[in-house]
Order: sequence, then structure tokens, then C-alpha cells
Amino acid sequence: MRDIQFFNENAIVSVDDVAFTFETAEKPREFDKHRMPQNTLDWTDQDYQVGEYRVYPYGANNDLPKIIKDDVQNNSLAPGYLKKKAQLFHGEGALLYRTKYNEKNVPVREWAEDRAIMNWLESWGHEDYIQRAIVDYAHIEGVFTKIHSAKGARIGRPSIAKLEHISPKEARLANNISDLYDQKPKYCIITDWMFRKVTSLTNYKVYPLFNFLKPFEHRTSVLYSNMYSFCSDYYTVPDIYGSLEWMRRSTAIPMILKALSKNSINLKYHVISPAQFWEEKRKELKAHAESLKKTYDERELIKYKTNFLRQIGKVLSGEENTGKFWHSVRYMEIEGHKLIENGWEIKEIKQNIKDFVSAQIQISEHSNRAIGATVGMHPALAGAGESGRADSGSEQMNALKNYMATGIRIPETIILKAINYAIKVNFPEKDLKLGFYHITANAEQDITPSERIKNKV
Repeated sequence: MRDIQFFNENAIVSVDDVAFTFETAEKPREFDKHRMPQNTLDWTDQDYQVGEYRVYPYGANNDLPKIIKDDVQNNSLAPGYLKKKAQLFHGEGALLYRTKYNEKNVPVREWAEDRAIMNWLESWGHEDYIQRAIVDYAHIEGVFTKIHSAKGARIGRPSIAKLEHISPKEARLANNISDLYDQKPKYCIITDWMFRKVTSLTNYKVYPLFNFLKPFEHRTSVLYSNMYSFCSDYYTVPDIYGSLEWMRRSTAIPMILKALSKNSINLKYHVISPAQFWEEKRKELKAHAESLKKTYDERELIKYKTNFLRQIGKVLSGEENTGKFWHSVRYMEIEGHKLIENGWEIKEIKQNIKDFVSAQIQISEHSNRAIGATVGMHPALAGAGESGRADSGSEQMNALKNYMATGIRIPETIILKAINYAIKVNFPEKDLKLGFYHITANAEQDITPSERIKNKV
């Protein structure tokens, strides 16, 4: 009985008397890979054209939002970190304010209440929009917003009727194919981008990008507000992108330990395969499907992997296989100044459960620290102390003060960019903005006994 569990590009293979892990050995990661500028993308490739529009891919395979979603949801720590980060952004909610200067000429926020603005905000459900925008920013540092102009523009009284949140998995920046020299995106195409072949899309909508100089030029437009990434032209490279490999290691370790516990045996072998091997096999299966005039299904590759790993399992397990061996070809590939080694590799794992489990836990702890650092959240703020210990109150207080002083203002500007511009357009005489209100946390010794009783009530 052989059981093969796939997890992204990794797998755990267990048979009656042996188990081994399998993973794809990828080429060195290119951080710029999810963005394809003109000099690296062949714009004549039909995969990146939808009708008369040229699509700017969001990720190497136009699926970076899905990759981040899958990796985060499968991880035990990342969802809590990102949810806590979103909660810290939100604080007590978004309230109206105007900027004033105190007696020391220091800018401060004067919180205000305006029923006309609030009636407009509540008419289209601004709280739900803001919460969705916060979650998008926490994960991918960008927010897509559909801006609807009111019908009053026809009679000379233009205004913005409402804002609508757009999921990053549905929105892609685009340009006209005819604009050969102007690569700046001018449109946003909204559809289900989970299709592998972009040319198969038929049900999509195209909206012009919002023009701050001509806000009422179009009845409906899209604003992409995002954190600028160094030398990235179109989309933001989210900070979490740099920790995806650590996140995958952290996610895989519980599965490895589960297999160890379930089968009550040690993992004996670790098989490492080159990514190029599976990519070539994917191309072969696609070509075979095209020759039969069929649509390629990724499950065909998974089926092939399963059968292939079963053959490896037959060689690596069982007393009757004594004397057998596994042979593979290793070759070198030159990529720029890098020398990349491709080939299968099988490593025997020493049968020492204690050392093996301890090593996996250490990797998991380091992965968790890397995730927290990349997300920008101190472990004390996320409730995940070092090695499971509870952080002291002073450590939590200092972490919170530091985060509130340095990690809130720029995200607030990006998250509320569309809604604050709409307020400025609709109510120019008010001089008000939305901002996140946060209660200043005090140390326990700074709170009087009467205040403590009041807080408990």
C-alpha cells in the first residue's frame, strides 16, 4: 500500500516499510519575476493579450495573488499575523478629522463629526469596503477600487456616487495593443484570472484607470492604490513575497511530522528533483493533449508524478530490492554568471527520530521568525512569543508603541486614498479626511485603581 500526499510542489510518500519526502528543486528565485517589463516579455505572445488589450501579468504565471492566498491559508502562523496586522491598522475604526497645529506648531488631528459626509459614506457601505481594503493591503500591499460617478454629472453637478472593492485576483492592469511605445497602464480588466490560457477569456469587463485630473471623465473607472516597490513598474512586490519559501517550509513540517507519527516509522529517504524535469514533462503532456485536440489538465501531471514516485518507491523499499539502484543524469546549466546544477538526488535520512524531530522544530521556529519579520509584526503583537513563551507587558507595550509610531501612516494613506479623494471631490468645503483612530495604550502602573475598575465594567 503506497500513499502519496502532494503539497504544492512537494510530496510525502509512504509505503509498507519505508517513507520518503519529495520536493522540487527550483532555480534561484527571481524577486522581479512576478513583474514582466517590456524588455523581458514578448508582447506578441497571445497569452498576454485579451481582445485589443495587452495584459500586465500579476506574477510569473499571472497568479501571484492566488499563490499568496494559498501559502498564507495553509500556514499555521501567517493568517494570525496578517489578521492582527489588519486589526492594528483598523484600530477603533475610520473617523473624520482635520489637521490642526497646536501651540508648539506640531500637526495634530482634530477628530470631527459631519452628518452629511457620514450619510454619504453609509449609503454605500463604507465600513465593509474599508475592511476589505485593509485585508488586501495587509496581504499584497495594494487596493483595487471601482469608482462610480453619480448621474448628476449630466446636468453639471458631478460627484462620486460610491466606491466598490475589487479583489486582486480579479483585477489586472492593461494597455492598448496599439500603444507600442507607451507602456503605462491605462485600463483595468476585471475577470476570473484563474484560467491558465488568457486567450480563452470571453467574459471580462474593461474599465479606464481613474484620472485625478479629470475625475468625472468616465462614468466608472478603477483606481489602483499601492505601495511603490523599488524599480517595479506596474504592481507592488509585497513584503511577504520574500518569505514564501520560509512559509512553505513552516507549512510542510507539520505534514512531515504527521506522516512520521501516523506510520510510526522514520522517513528514510529524501528525493530531490529538478524543476526543469517536471516542466519538460508538463510541456510533453500539453503537446500530447494538443495533438489529440484536447484541453490539457494539470491533473495529468499530478497523475504522472504519482506513478513516477511509486516506481521510485519500489526501488527504494523492500528486501527483495536488495542490490537495485537508482540512476539519473545530472547536467549543468549556465544562466548569466550563475552555474545551475540540475538532476535528481536521493539522500538517506539517518534513523534518529529525536534528532530529526528536533531539527524540524528548529526549522519551523526559524521559519516563523522569518515570517513575522517579513510581515513587519513583532511576535509580541501577534501573541506568538519566542519559542512559545509569553511576552512581558513591557515588551508588548514597547512593540505596540514602535509599531504605531512607524507602521500606520503610509498604509492608512494607501488604504483610504480612494475614499478620501472622493470626500474631497464631493465635499470640497469641508476640509475633512478619514483616518484610523487608535487608543493610546498605557502601562498598567500608569492606570489609576478607579480607571481599572471602570475598564473592567
